Amino acid sequence: MKTIREQIIERIINQLKTITTDNGYHSDIGTGPIYRQEAVTDKGYTPAISIWELVESRERNSYGGTVRLLTIKIEVIILVNGDQHSATISNELLGDIEKALIMGNTTLDELIDDIQDVATEISQLPFERALTCVTSNDSDKITPLPINRKLAGATIDFDIKYTTEWGDPYTPHRH
Repeated sequence: MKTIREQIIERIINQLKTITTDNGYHSDIGTGPIYRQEAVTDKGYTPAISIWELVESRERNSYGGTVRLLTIKIEVIILVNGDQHSATISNELLGDIEKALIMGNTTLDELIDDIQDVATEISQLPFERALTCVTSNDSDKITPLPINRKLAGATIDFDIKYTTEWGDPYTPHRH
């Protein structure tokens, strides 16, 4: 049996995998690897996503449950193609993630009370070492990227509120 927290993270990962242009998003970041607690820039792949579980506060409510507020950070990088501006691509990445997690993932509704994006940051990342691009057409095929190409990056923090039975992180609490 998995904790409610782990079930939430698994559902977020599954929803991030749906971020593709075929599904109506601006990017195909969902086709790349998804890491937990590891920096995307350290892994050497693009596109890539990482989920960081930052902090969780807890307090007991008057109905016998524990209200938990989990803050997560989602970090992404993607190659900038052609004459596109990195800031534009980064803003599209933020929009894709927000849409996927807040509007697109209704399976979270049975586990959480609320999800809200609370902070964002965009970045332009020139890189000086060869990276590997995971192609969307063939997941086994990888292509080395030339040095000195531009990447677009973005991070977005979410607060996720959920309630469990007091002392039991495996059981959701509904009053």
